[in-house]
Amino acid sequence: MVMFSRQLSTLRGCLLQERNSNNSAAAIKILENKIINFALKTEHDLQIQLNNFLLAKHTIHQEEASQKLNHTLQEASESARELLKIIESRSSNEVDDDDEANQTQPSNTWLKHASVANVESDGSTSHGFLKPEGRMVGRHSDCTVIKNQLFSCGPGLKIISIVGMVGIGKTTLARNVYEDPSVASYFDARGWVTIPPPQHYNKSGMLSQLLQSITPVEEPNVIKKGSTPHELEMQIRKCFGGKKYLIVLDNITSKETWKQARIDIIRCVVNNGLDGSYILLTTRHYFSLDVHKKRYHIHKMTLLDQKESWELFCNILSIDEEHLAPKFEKIRNHVVEKCDGLPQLIVEVAKRLSKCNNIQQGWKKIEKELESLGLLDRNALSISYNMLPHRLKVCFLYFGVFPKRKKIPVKMLIRLWIAEGFVKPWKHKKLEDEAHEYLQELTDRSLLLIEDRNCNGKIKTCRMHSALHSFCVGEAQKEGILCAVNTQQHSGLSLKAFTNSCRWLSSYSHSFDYYVLFGTNIPRSIFFFLENLEMFVPPKLLRVLAFDTSISLQRVPVQLGGLVLLRYLSITQWFEDLDDVVSNNPNLETLVVSGNGAPTIHLPSSIWKPPNLRHLELGNSYMVDPPSVAKENLQTLSWAVRPINCRKKVYNKFPNIKNLKIFLKDDIEPSHIGGCCSNPIILDRFDYLEGLEKLSILVSIGCNAALPKLARFPSGLKKLKLSGTNISEGDLNVIGMLPHLKVLKLENAFHGTIWKVADGRFRQLIFLLLEAKELKQWEHSWNEFRMLRHLVLRSCNSLEQIPISFAEIYTLRSIDLEGCNSSLVISAKQLQQKRRSKYFKSIQKLVRDGTETWAQDLMLVTGASCQENWYMLIE
Repeated sequence: MVMFSRQLSTLRGCLLQERNSNNSAAAIKILENKIINFALKTEHDLQIQLNNFLLAKHTIHQEEASQKLNHTLQEASESARELLKIIESRSSNEVDDDDEANQTQPSNTWLKHASVANVESDGSTSHGFLKPEGRMVGRHSDCTVIKNQLFSCGPGLKIISIVGMVGIGKTTLARNVYEDPSVASYFDARGWVTIPPPQHYNKSGMLSQLLQSITPVEEPNVIKKGSTPHELEMQIRKCFGGKKYLIVLDNITSKETWKQARIDIIRCVVNNGLDGSYILLTTRHYFSLDVHKKRYHIHKMTLLDQKESWELFCNILSIDEEHLAPKFEKIRNHVVEKCDGLPQLIVEVAKRLSKCNNIQQGWKKIEKELESLGLLDRNALSISYNMLPHRLKVCFLYFGVFPKRKKIPVKMLIRLWIAEGFVKPWKHKKLEDEAHEYLQELTDRSLLLIEDRNCNGKIKTCRMHSALHSFCVGEAQKEGILCAVNTQQHSGLSLKAFTNSCRWLSSYSHSFDYYVLFGTNIPRSIFFFLENLEMFVPPKLLRVLAFDTSISLQRVPVQLGGLVLLRYLSITQWFEDLDDVVSNNPNLETLVVSGNGAPTIHLPSSIWKPPNLRHLELGNSYMVDPPSVAKENLQTLSWAVRPINCRKKVYNKFPNIKNLKIFLKDDIEPSHIGGCCSNPIILDRFDYLEGLEKLSILVSIGCNAALPKLARFPSGLKKLKLSGTNISEGDLNVIGMLPHLKVLKLENAFHGTIWKVADGRFRQLIFLLLEAKELKQWEHSWNEFRMLRHLVLRSCNSLEQIPISFAEIYTLRSIDLEGCNSSLVISAKQLQQKRRSKYFKSIQKLVRDGTETWAQDLMLVTGASCQENWYMLIE
């Protein structure tokens, strides 16, 4: 085993050495294919034998299974030794790459499914920068922000970075700012350099390009043939010396490219220009520029909304929107949806449609291309993809298992990555923390869109843009690891036909073509986003089995068995076969059964058997008796319990629990659940759960639950949600003393008429949701809620005024009123006006003192129940 591990390390080293060498891409690909084919076969054989060994454990067949496992390991070691010999002989003999490529093609054959129509593509055009045709659409505020930054004076050279995904219009925005008359007159000299990909970067070429672009041209910038970089630098210094300048560096692809451009270009001019000079970057990648933050501004570009998208479409076609031709109106919603707010797609679609005589037929062809290919410059996407480290490439490709435009909960995504083995432990970091860093890296590279953030500002849900998704699926298919099957669109297809075609098998609705790699590549992961009467689960090697929450399994025969390697199981409802799968599985880490509603179902206690279980989430319709032994690995628990099980002796069984969600139900017969609970339920203390960070207690309707007189919670608690409880003002004062509490949600939990917040409470609270129908008076001084950012008041029908002291909370950014009376809306507006007046006075004073600052006005959102439309008041 030790020898085999060393051989694998040597193979990995050979591949890394080859990638860093000057060998051709074809030669590197040949080596990759050999190692990949070896790795896939070895993993397959070993996992088959490991699966058999686990099934035979503690039986009379255990010794035989152990011998077969050892034999397979020896065969793998011998194969690795032979592969290393081939690589060594290859390195000592020069081999023609073309001949080698022809002789060593992978044995697997690519076949296209005959029932899917072929899509003819005329390729994707790289626009460089799209010079505005007429007026620029949807970017006026972006232009204003950038220009205001450029016009702000300050010592030294400053840098502005325009960041966004491929095709979002970074270069277009930079060009509009660059050519704006006010900008042209403000700067004494301007220059523009388009940075090529790293493999084509050339210092002399960059300096020559900058020299030729300098405006205004007072005298011709003659570049002598054969000029050295030093001579070019001297000419550039002369042009920018003693002037206030603006230089645009377009298309910075990485931190390394920035460092090189900084050495080659910026060094020439940084000490020669006047204060107020600027460097303007366009890039897809957030990265540190190693400059002082006061000299660096990041401008994040966003997608166009529906109105802006259609406005741009009409602008390109020169259509008067007020007299819009009916033939374009019919496809309006389709264009807006499929282009997904990305300007380059909208421009490309508009240009192609302008050449079509039959708009409907032309659109059908373009729509097919949009869904299958994405219509973005694949070279640009390939550069972004190829620059990813290996650990991020597989995480990027994994988004292909989800349907297009699918909002993906980050919690689920992180657990899937860990179950798949993508996340490797690093020093003393937790796997979840490492996975979050992977996600942030993909986001920083503009490869993911953030849909929602939680109250702490962390990413809650994300998705991949539809154009990137098409690229992602294509790359995953080329690697032979993904097959996305749409059995609803092609009824003749059978999922069983794809059992040996890929690593990840996903069933969801789509209209793009897919290719199948036939070979011995049994799926390790299966995802169902469609209901299908022939849902099947191949046994033995499956790691992940996930059903979308919208799928009903009542009439679907799902056969499970022998899934001892399963690590992640997410299903919509419990059925008998699951008992054997769960109870006999030594590797299961995540189990989610998402069914909600009535009647309540009692699950078998064998659910606690998996020794590595880390996350157990059951819907509120499932009950299970507590475990008989401590579950040391359990971090997340969501379950329905009766009050008798909501006690210290139960929760001591979960010493490392971090996230606990309790659906509290009355301790009566299931047939009577939902009836009135006459005796109040006194909840237990939870302070003994020292590692608990999130706690949710949801009491069923009809039950009466309250905290104990000496209510206590873990000191490390960060999020607390109470729903349907009956807590007192004293309980709130205890909660307010928690030193790390950032999120508090009280949903019909406080029934008092007066809440006088005790001094110094809720010092770290960021988010407060208060649903209190009986609350009439709320008293608060300046010393509480000092870090509050978001306040949500829901159904506070008796409350007429928000404490005016909330105007003193500098951090407060929004007040959301849902189902509140009109007097509370008026109170919120008055608070907003007071805060606004206070800010403006402070800003004027700071300006007089010469101090730079910013202040965000308070946003107020009110619900339609107040007989008003939703609106925002932003200065």
